[in-house]
Order: sequence, then structure tokens, then C-alpha cells
Amino acid sequence: MTEDTQIQERTVPAWVVIIDNAPTAVMFILGAVLIGKIGPVFAVLYFAYCLLSVFLFWYRICPWCRHFGTSGCPCGYGKISAGLFKSRSGKDFKKVFKRNIGIVFPCWILPFGVGIYLLVTGFSGALLSLFLSFCIVGFVLIPVISKYVGCKSCTLKHDCPWMS
Repeated sequence: MTEDTQIQERTVPAWVVIIDNAPTAVMFILGAVLIGKIGPVFAVLYFAYCLLSVFLFWYRICPWCRHFGTSGCPCGYGKISAGLFKSRSGKDFKKVFKRNIGIVFPCWILPFGVGIYLLVTGFSGALLSLFLSFCIVGFVLIPVISKYVGCKSCTLKHDCPWMS
């Protein structure tokens, strides 16, 4: 069986897709709450950017992945992206991924930076709890779930910069 046949035949269960995406949604919400401490408009802008970054991920990265249009994508993006965009070829997926993954970095970096600023300028136990919750979800839980659930049995994990 060829690798492309394995990709076409692989179906990621819905529970894996949910486990792979739920922490990201929680991180977006925690980040918005954290940034909202500066002002509600900033929380709305942050959350809108998070949603935009996911959409851009679907547009700029997914169409080059061999899971595009299949049920083999651990995060479910392959099916969603295929419903919105056309498949693309001619470029190395690894290079496309590395060049475009930065679009999601602000979703992690902005709340982290704002959290540090807020803790330095107005420390409270509640703020510390919120900040630590964001950090645990964003910097521990998401990578652990990717490594041991979503990406664990992915047929492309050796070609994907996320896990290699």
C-alpha cells in the first residue's frame, strides 16, 4: 500500500478532531479574557484575529497538504479547507508550512505579553491564575495533545514541521 493510499484510507475519529481543537478554542477565549483586561475592544480584536489566523491557515497551508480534502487530517482542517479552497501543488508542503505558520503566533504571543505586562503593573491572584491557565493550555496542553493524540499516528508527521 502506498503512502498516498494510506492517506486516502485513513479516517481520523471525530473525538480526535475535538480533542485537537478544543484546547485551541479555550486558549483563544483565555487570551481574549486576558487581553480584555486592557479594554474590551482589544479582546474583540484579538479574538477576531485568532479566527482570521485559522482561516488564513486553511487558505495558505492546508491546500498543499496531502491530507487536503480527506478525513485523515487530525485537526479536521483538511475537509474544512477543501470546502473553501482549491487544492494546490508544485510547492513543498514543509516549506509552505514553515513560511506561513507565523500567522498563528500572535494568538500565543499577544496574550502572553499582555499577561506579563498586567502582572507587573497590577498583580492579583486572579490575574495570575488566568495567566497561568493561558500558559498551561497554550504552551503545554496544545503541544502535548498534538504530539500524543493528533499527530501521533499521522502518516505525514515526518514531513510536517509541527512535529519534526
